[in-house]
Amino acid sequence: MANTGDTLANILERKPAALKRGSRFTAVQWFPIGLILTNTVLTTIAEVLLKVGAIQPPTISLPAPISFISAMFNGWVILGVVVYIASLSLWLAALPKLPLHVAYGLSSCVHLLVPLASWLVLHELIPVGRMLGMLFILGGIVLLAFSHE
Repeated sequence: MANTGDTLANILERKPAALKRGSRFTAVQWFPIGLILTNTVLTTIAEVLLKVGAIQPPTISLPAPISFISAMFNGWVILGVVVYIASLSLWLAALPKLPLHVAYGLSSCVHLLVPLASWLVLHELIPVGRMLGMLFILGGIVLLAFSHE
């Protein structure tokens, strides 16, 4: 388990006792980071699936106070929830191996991936202001990833 005071740079710089010449990082060090990045991809997919399900007409019509429940019976929404559960499973697997501030910082990639996926899949526009915001988020992710104590 990772020490909660570790930075991403410290985690990545740890070397095993028998490190081969020319290799810098081990799979043990990259694995939790891969879990978090896969988590962000799955979260993005889940968001797109939920949006697709939400814009389709409901197959079951319920009265006004509870009409939102009819969206839950859409296959896309159900698939989106399943993908969210898979994403949550990866998040729970990675948390014991990384400090929370590192894991949460890396998970901010979802704020870049969701607009890109909505542009590619749903053909939504990304205004210039949002693109600028996405660049700031990317800069923040890079700063968090390479910051030293």
